[in-house]
Amino acid sequence: MAEKETGWLTLIIVTLSVFIIVIDKTFMNVAIYPLIRDLHTNIGTIQSIIAIYSLILACLMILGSKLQNILGRRKTFISGAVIYGIGTIIAALSINSFMLLFGWSILEGIGAALMMPATTSIISGSYTGERRAFALGIISSMASGAGTIGPIIGGFLTTFYTWRYAFGLELVIIIVILLFSRVISVFPPYMKWSDIDIAGAIYSALGIFLFVLGILLLNNPKNWNIAPFLVISGIFLLIIFYLSENNRIKNNKVPLLDITLFRKPEFTLGNTARLLMNFTIGGVVFVIPVFVQGVLGVNPLTTGLALIPMSVGIFVMSFTAGKISSRVQARYIMSLGFLVAIAGSLYLIFNFNANTTIISMIPGILLLGIGMGIVFPHSANIIFSVAKHEQQPDASGVLNTGVNLGSALGTAVLGVILILGSFGSLAGGSTTLSAGNTSFHSNNSILEQFVQPNAQNTQINPTAKAPNNDLNTINAMKISFYVVIIILIIGLICSLLIPIQKKHPEHVKGEVPGEM
Repeated sequence: MAEKETGWLTLIIVTLSVFIIVIDKTFMNVAIYPLIRDLHTNIGTIQSIIAIYSLILACLMILGSKLQNILGRRKTFISGAVIYGIGTIIAALSINSFMLLFGWSILEGIGAALMMPATTSIISGSYTGERRAFALGIISSMASGAGTIGPIIGGFLTTFYTWRYAFGLELVIIIVILLFSRVISVFPPYMKWSDIDIAGAIYSALGIFLFVLGILLLNNPKNWNIAPFLVISGIFLLIIFYLSENNRIKNNKVPLLDITLFRKPEFTLGNTARLLMNFTIGGVVFVIPVFVQGVLGVNPLTTGLALIPMSVGIFVMSFTAGKISSRVQARYIMSLGFLVAIAGSLYLIFNFNANTTIISMIPGILLLGIGMGIVFPHSANIIFSVAKHEQQPDASGVLNTGVNLGSALGTAVLGVILILGSFGSLAGGSTTLSAGNTSFHSNNSILEQFVQPNAQNTQINPTAKAPNNDLNTINAMKISFYVVIIILIIGLICSLLIPIQKKHPEHVKGEVPGEM
């Protein structure tokens, strides 16, 4: 068996890939203002770059899963690592926002879309029985752990050195992965290039891309004439994709995606609920760093520490899923998760005022994390419980696509609300920061930044009228979280509509590593 030949080195290599992909989605959110300063750009551009990274993953995740059947699992994984490594080099050397977009959002996004689906397939093919369960548990735990320490790593490197070192760290790990990639077993492909549904891949990827891009363009009123057209075009292409896949199935051709899965309400509602929760996390981890840096004036490291309660909530609650799901219907547990997240959002809405501190925000951030940690594993259980063995890859592809689509939409929608609602008050009257008026090397200690409102706001822009500008941003934050509550209520309704299961689904924690 493969595990006798490779031992645990294959697991280590795969785990490292999961680690860098997950921290890649979290560490840059705490470096928003240094990015604006160093690349001479604005908040809207950084918002788009962050959203497009998740968007590329959403567009290509299903295609990346299928390519394993054509190229083989190891070759797909290694190809993704090479592309990802090239992206990290370009991102680390970025001198403008376009280089960062190309290196991080596009190249790293493509590389991650090839690596991530292959991780589960390689582990499933390399280990069996208890060793497989152990391996899947390890990479799932690593994913949760990386989500926790990602903001700290990014915050530390950005505060005391530069955000470029974070990409350098990823490059070192990629080099290690490539050096030891020969230990990964070869799994022969069983599909030809002619078998792949190229039209379906184009319809789905372009449809998702145009839909989210249209929403992103709303952050500038100059684009309002074209944004609705892009959104409608994206929806139209996704409808064509669905009809195309349905037609291929009727004609006994291999579809890009087995859309018959969506005929099962558990699958559709479970994925919808999970997407909505990922909308929440994607938006929240964008707007909170903007708020605490732009209004409270803290440095990136403190910003990363401020997000830790959310990650801890997700991490801790994910470990309780197996015990709880054996006694209570998953739909009721998911409903509880949405209610807890709603409570956290309400707390934050009432907390946002002129005297807000990071300490005062922690209970709300923690409740959001607990709610997410409850929903994520139980939604995965429901989704995979109704998928047949041969449908598992497609189920995983849909789940991961929804995860990244939700994250991209959350960043886009809440970012647009925050930017427009602030009327340019962020960064002192303009959405553009110059290198000369922004400093995050505060004389205040991290503890002081946690407990003092506007701990170093004068260092961000000494000439800004902080009270008036802050009020606009505070109101925009409240509106953002009202939208979050609406999204969470829709998710709550979806969870309650999931049919009661006669037999509790087997816990599948670790089945889709790397994604929250």
